[in-house]
Amino acid sequence: RSFAYFTVNERLPAILFKCAQDLKSNIDEIAQFHSKNAEQDVEIAIKSVLELKDEIKSNKPLSHFTSNGSDVSLWNQFLERQAQKEGESLKWFNTVWLYVECYMYRRVRQIFELSSTLKSYDHYQKTKESSLLASLDACATLSNHLIPQLKNPALSEEQIKEQLIKLLKLNLWGNRFDMSISLGSASAATSDPLTLVNQLEDFILADDSLKIWSKLLDIRNKNSTIDFVCDNAGYELFTDLCLADFLVTYGFASRIRFHVKVLPWFVSDAMVHDVTWTIDTLKNAGVHSDRLPELGSRWKNYIDSDAWELIPSDFWTLPYEYWAMKEVDSKLYSKLCEAAIIFFKGDLNYRKLMGEVNWLATESFHNALQGFHPSNIAALRTIKADVVSGLKPGLAEAAAARDPQWNFAGDYGLIQYDGK
Repeated sequence: RSFAYFTVNERLPAILFKCAQDLKSNIDEIAQFHSKNAEQDVEIAIKSVLELKDEIKSNKPLSHFTSNGSDVSLWNQFLERQAQKEGESLKWFNTVWLYVECYMYRRVRQIFELSSTLKSYDHYQKTKESSLLASLDACATLSNHLIPQLKNPALSEEQIKEQLIKLLKLNLWGNRFDMSISLGSASAATSDPLTLVNQLEDFILADDSLKIWSKLLDIRNKNSTIDFVCDNAGYELFTDLCLADFLVTYGFASRIRFHVKVLPWFVSDAMVHDVTWTIDTLKNAGVHSDRLPELGSRWKNYIDSDAWELIPSDFWTLPYEYWAMKEVDSKLYSKLCEAAIIFFKGDLNYRKLMGEVNWLATESFHNALQGFHPSNIAALRTIKADVVSGLKPGLAEAAAARDPQWNFAGDYGLIQYDGK
């Protein structure tokens, strides 16, 4: 009776089938860039991906990992503990949705880890890159709006507030372009983002933008660090970088840290390569707008000067809810504690913040975090799963009356804040 069942029964097999199709159609290109012997490994990968699809449909037990990945022992320990907790072997339709969805993407990654020629191959890279290339016109529109503010940072405080809140909302709606929701196909921003952000105002069900603004004022010109826990590559990542540039330019942070995935994850999630490729692509995108190369150069300078830092971590591709971070990865938790504010982007991060608990929609955002408070937390998320908290009474019911799929179609958004 939930989107969880539909996801495991329909969406995950469809994503795997699309992955196998993409491997088959790209086999010559993969062999060209990796090894002449890669063709055989691609054939094995296609077979293994389709076998994994059949495992899901027939509700097989979740097997342990056998590769030598740095996270394998943590994953296997988790599977054993969860099986003990549930009192039976874990199966695709008989445990927590969050766990099996993360498990599927980790199993796909293992297929390549066990190959001889494709260990470093990102099977979603082409899809992520296609998504950004198809969104460059929208990126150009946003860059034409943003660059004048960045090059001449002389706005009044009221204007800074207005533009900052607009960028928060642009960043929120950037999260609509999620390629796991589009079943593995490239998802692009093609509308004018500045027009869209005004049209979608009524679809933000919780808006703590003013609380975020108030906190940013407190830390302004204090050499603060702000963290982004990133979600999707492509257009959403572009909006992350736009917001980060504004925060640095106007003194809200002297340093921005982007936490990214270490593995290809949920089709479109950003890895280090996706960030650097995005910046390099913008530097050469003058045909769309001369502003895009300007942004690309600015952002490359931020990275080269360490004003921006890209931080990959195994934790983000583990199945753990975030309340467990302090125990599972104390170093990462301590690093997050250094930030003045942490922006958690997207639906999966939100589900992990909530502990994958089906809270009443009126439960406070603070309580739903279940003690996870390394710093001040801002969550920007378009709703693509049942888990929601922090809504005023009657809002969830009103949204459901307008659209029965309100809480998993990605049409509604949340900007939520919890101060430490």
